[in-house]
Amino acid sequence: MEHKVWYDDELKVVRLDMVGIFSTEDARFMGKKFIELLEGKPYRQVVIDLKAFKNMENRETRSVSSEVLNQAGITHVAAIGANATARMIAKILLKLGTMKSDLELFGTFESGVKWIEKNR
Repeated sequence: MEHKVWYDDELKVVRLDMVGIFSTEDARFMGKKFIELLEGKPYRQVVIDLKAFKNMENRETRSVSSEVLNQAGITHVAAIGANATARMIAKILLKLGTMKSDLELFGTFESGVKWIEKNR
């Protein structure tokens, strides 16, 4: 797994850099990691860098990704640098109504962080 996940103390968000293919196993791991990183934290928000993202493994991966965001209680997701595939996946998740988080797509990191901070 090339993806990187950590808690950014300065921004008070979980950061996730998605690299390459995102698998169902990756999604399950991220869900556990989100819960661990956000324990006792004031906000349940995530900033995802999608500039190096290629695709999700399959339909199950999309479903599990939505479930883990819900289980972790994530309220806001700012997706940065999404390619056409990532935008399509985000739109599918939103249309299905399976994801309870607010998700917005941004061209720059700064604009995504600004939106996250505005939603506190």
